[in-house]
Amino acid sequence: MARSRTYERLLDLLGVGAGAAFGVVALATTWDVLMRSATGSTLAGLAEAVEYTLFAATFLAAPWLLRQNGHVQVDFALNALPERLRRPVRRCGDVIGLGVCALLLFYAVQVTWAAWRSGSVVLKTLVFPEWWLFAVIAVSMALLVLEFARRLWIGQLGPGGAKDF
Repeated sequence: MARSRTYERLLDLLGVGAGAAFGVVALATTWDVLMRSATGSTLAGLAEAVEYTLFAATFLAAPWLLRQNGHVQVDFALNALPERLRRPVRRCGDVIGLGVCALLLFYAVQVTWAAWRSGSVVLKTLVFPEWWLFAVIAVSMALLVLEFARRLWIGQLGPGGAKDF
């Protein structure tokens, strides 16, 4: 039970962090536009920082969104099915999601490890180890695998933990 609460808090933290990151991106973009208009120049690396922040926030918010059932779904097709078929179709979707995320996790770990071993760096205005980018994908995919497995194990949960079926 304590592990489940810790896991849920981690996903909540990632969701709140992503929301805060999107807010910072909005403010930074506004600042960049104002600076460009007023002075004709911009803060070096700001556009890159915004790009990497959007990348990381999107990947790290994905497990939280899945837990909240906030991900993209084709509800009209599911709702067109008879009630008795909805649960198996949802579970099939979770199995497919688990498989796809597990495959992406496998490759993300390989690419992250290769980038770490080679010591490659992102060399633009901002300079940092390339494996940091790939690690974000690996962490996100690991959490998505856990969330899909959790959904399959205990049933698909809606917002607030209410059973969706």
